[in-house]
Amino acid sequence: MKKFNVQSTIMDAASRIRASSIAWMAWLVVSLWRRSIKSRFVNREVPQRFNAEGKNVIFAFFHGDLLALLYAHREAGVLILASESRDGEIMSRLLGHLGFEAVRGSSKRNGHKALLSLIRGMRRGKTVAIAVDGPRGPLHEVKTGALFLAGISKAPIIPVAAAAKKYTVVERSWDKLVIPAPFTECLVQFGDPIYVNNASSDEIESAQRKLEADLRRLTREVALLGSAGGVRGRT
Repeated sequence: MKKFNVQSTIMDAASRIRASSIAWMAWLVVSLWRRSIKSRFVNREVPQRFNAEGKNVIFAFFHGDLLALLYAHREAGVLILASESRDGEIMSRLLGHLGFEAVRGSSKRNGHKALLSLIRGMRRGKTVAIAVDGPRGPLHEVKTGALFLAGISKAPIIPVAAAAKKYTVVERSWDKLVIPAPFTECLVQFGDPIYVNNASSDEIESAQRKLEADLRRLTREVALLGSAGGVRGRT
């Protein structure tokens, strides 16, 4: 019979309560913050076309753009991969408050379990969003998880990048997290869809190079558009 560890159970419960409390407070702050943000979109017709056809997609973005992208896909029930760390627990609860659905796991911990959860979600018609250089970098280097998922599901990958007119960069974070200033404007740019025909190593490697190149290019382009005043689009 498995021994019941009272101390460990109490500590786990305390940790969950702490994560829930922090996530709730963060939700209040983020909710007020994001209501002040105006978002503009470039090439939004790309994901809208698939949505009109009833097809789900895999959004691929760099981890540092997470906050700038939250508003763009709020309340859409998008599945987002979150790490199994303590920070990941807080983030998954915060994402839930914001209308997202978090799947716990990473390339280092429970990767297969997370992949199966994402596949099941896609079979339910869910769209997936993955920070492809997460969970811990290196910065702007694409991992293979999203590509493997695309090869299995046959869903297209849509690269997406964001920029804000006024922002702060968390320089100490590995992802150089961008925090848009309140009452600023964010620009969100979608790239062309990338298809992964199968899950073979050669196909994954080829798509990985293309996705990384496309995301880096989008990141540069959206930064230039944002600094130039953005483009006209829908909020």
